[in-house]
Amino acid sequence: MKLAVKYVGAEPNEQTPNVALYLMDASGRVARKVSAVREGELEVSGELLKKKNAVVALGPDGDDTSKLDPKSLIQLRVSDQLPAWEKNKELAIPSLWWRQWIFFTICVSGKVSKCWPWIFDATTIRAKTLLRNSSILHFPEFCTPICNAVVEVWEDTCCCWPILLIDVPSIIAKLERWLEQYPIQFPPIPNPPDPGPFDRAAVNNIQRALAQGKTASNFAPNTDLARHVQTLKSVSAEEAIRYIEVNPPLWRFWCECNSYLVGETPVNPDGTFNFCWEQFPFLLINCRRSYFYKVKQWNGVSWTYIYDGAAAYQYFNADQFANLQTFLGESCGQAPPPPGTDFAMLQQIGGTSSYLLHSNWNGANGADVDLTQTGEFGLNAPPANGGLVDFGGYTNAPWAQTLSFLLYFHPGLEALGVFYYRLSIVAADATGNPQGGAPPAPIMNSLSWSEWVLDIHGNWVPQAQGLGPVSKGSQNGLFQVPYAADALWLGGQFHQYLDTTKFANGRYLLVMELFDKNGNRLIPAGAPADAGDIATNFEFLRWLTASGTGSTSTVPYAALTHLFWIDNRPVYGAIEDLDVDGVASSAECQFLSGPGTSQFQVGFRAFHTVMGDPSPAPIPPATFMQDYSITWHEGLGGPSGTLCSVPPMPPPCSAGDVNQPSTMFAGANVKTLPVTFASLLGPPPAPQACAFTVNLAVICKHTNGSSHISSYDLYTEASFAIAIV
Repeated sequence: MKLAVKYVGAEPNEQTPNVALYLMDASGRVARKVSAVREGELEVSGELLKKKNAVVALGPDGDDTSKLDPKSLIQLRVSDQLPAWEKNKELAIPSLWWRQWIFFTICVSGKVSKCWPWIFDATTIRAKTLLRNSSILHFPEFCTPICNAVVEVWEDTCCCWPILLIDVPSIIAKLERWLEQYPIQFPPIPNPPDPGPFDRAAVNNIQRALAQGKTASNFAPNTDLARHVQTLKSVSAEEAIRYIEVNPPLWRFWCECNSYLVGETPVNPDGTFNFCWEQFPFLLINCRRSYFYKVKQWNGVSWTYIYDGAAAYQYFNADQFANLQTFLGESCGQAPPPPGTDFAMLQQIGGTSSYLLHSNWNGANGADVDLTQTGEFGLNAPPANGGLVDFGGYTNAPWAQTLSFLLYFHPGLEALGVFYYRLSIVAADATGNPQGGAPPAPIMNSLSWSEWVLDIHGNWVPQAQGLGPVSKGSQNGLFQVPYAADALWLGGQFHQYLDTTKFANGRYLLVMELFDKNGNRLIPAGAPADAGDIATNFEFLRWLTASGTGSTSTVPYAALTHLFWIDNRPVYGAIEDLDVDGVASSAECQFLSGPGTSQFQVGFRAFHTVMGDPSPAPIPPATFMQDYSITWHEGLGGPSGTLCSVPPMPPPCSAGDVNQPSTMFAGANVKTLPVTFASLLGPPPAPQACAFTVNLAVICKHTNGSSHISSYDLYTEASFAIAIV
């Protein structure tokens, strides 16, 4: 049975909570969640309806039922409610109940994309020219997810006088004046399509807006407001009032509004974001809330705002998925390569640019010729951190789990005959060469890229195109180069993947080679050649620094080789004992008592085993543990603090990346610095006996280039009680 949910007393567009139906147990506690309100309806299963003596409860939607207070829920007996449910198919929730549930949590979500409007896309313009006489044609903006960005969440509160019928024309006039001053940048395609004149009008609008400085920091389409104007003009004044009340972008044209920053949240690798916070009930009269977003992206030096929802008049209700589009910034997998012509390079590993990989330790000579690589598959002897990476504030981090490789092929390579590429891998020895002289093994993962194509209805849809692997002659593991000019490729796609969990921990050489359509290997002109190689006027480049003179080096060999250090071992941590005045106990249940001067310590271990790898394995400059911390918490909602294992200079203490103990699993553990019972419990009138927990967090450095591998972190805790006697 589906019941329409009615929030009694809700004002137009007033924020209402997410509500769920819970089954109560015989003791009056929440047993489990049965269903949640979706699109204004609540599903009550037939199985539950058969349990007429069952007691259910309405309350704020949440996955952790332990946080729900039964006193804050509306409890109902199924047998009492069933006749009304069957008759009315409605479930009314009194305002005194649902308004208090809003305090629980408000969540917003959305996705940020960079778009390339079709009027600026050369490939799309060519397609338009071919299909200009088509009777059905639809050209979207091509968008890919934004990455390396933070979304600011802003709450906008608008307090409004009731709209009278005579107010509608003036509101429409305000909208039209605004659109005249801020011209529509990308109006919708007319039907039937007329690409020629329409392109010129749209471009003129953009140029006028740019000349007037109207789009400097919020280059986002204003088509929504134009659509609202057309709708308001086409309906009656009564309908227009209702339309304005339910569309947040229109409120600022008749209300007094103010906004404040709620918080910010990072954008996920796929461009999505989610943000939740707790809030008091909203009780202001004739006021309503909506939300807008600002997006800032890290450009390698500073944050740059690439989207401003307030400037674009794009406001959302909390339950609306915000699809944010901008023509500024960089998208995932689309970070700009260094300057140059007719070259190939390793551009990114996940979201990490290759210059952050420690595989360029010898730099270049005065002619920008690479000094790290010594042959097609060999490098100079690496330093202690060779093959590691600086990622997300972690220095000398190892690579783990699945790596995604983004290559860069300059468009000029297509005319030079570069048709295939190959990535191969081989274990490296301490000198930077293939271990035991073994040849690199091609990475043979099946790979396809998706491109935009027109379906039979004239709509653009994604379609997969296989890239490989293929064999040509004696060469295996070849993949077709997906040049940008050959298709409208979707963004965020990579040229190869490597599951590092299938390899032993240690250093590996990643080798890149290029081939023509017949499988002949193409090498840079002047590079030492093997039989069958064809010298071609292109270069392999190694990325050394982010930008500027000398940011790349030319690799004068038949292949481009980088060093990667793989490690898939998690960090280790354990709380092994609790000590009082130097006496350690590892008992499961501990009730500690003594005078207030009693000295309390925690015995623990926190480390990563890379420092113990046997010779001749390379030893990094520091462990692959980023840091660890030990915190304590008193009772239920009591004070908390940090237990230091090293003198805090300055506080709070930081353990750093030093194994504790250096013997790791062997020998005695490490103790935190002593603290007294009195300092933990606090002076009277604080309770002189209480329960405590200590928490050990050990954080690893491991990354796949897009995110920290949090599954390799370690969290553990211990509980005990202290009494001063």
